[in-house]
Amino acid sequence: MLYPDCCVVIVEGGPKQQKKYKRLMLNRIKWEEDVVKDPDGNEVPNQCVLVWEGTSKQRNFGEIKFKVCPTERMAREHFKKHKVEHYWDLAYSGAVLEQANDMAT
Repeated sequence: MLYPDCCVVIVEGGPKQQKKYKRLMLNRIKWEEDVVKDPDGNEVPNQCVLVWEGTSKQRNFGEIKFKVCPTERMAREHFKKHKVEHYWDLAYSGAVLEQANDMAT
């Protein structure tokens, strides 16, 4: 799910697939090498953060697709449609806190 300042990747699969994907996202991809600039031209750190890891009884997303959500409400509605709006709440609250900490320093 693509939203300005907060992109969310949901991974559903078995333990082996999750372990490999986690390693790819958190270790193998060098997020800090890709320089991102805000509208003012200042460099913004690019990073990948694991928000939650665990198991669920059923898959909530059957298809693989990218969803662009220009507003926070649209993003939350997308997750609510799949009955996992708490995923959005966790990811977005972490992104907001990260931005607040960056502005304070």
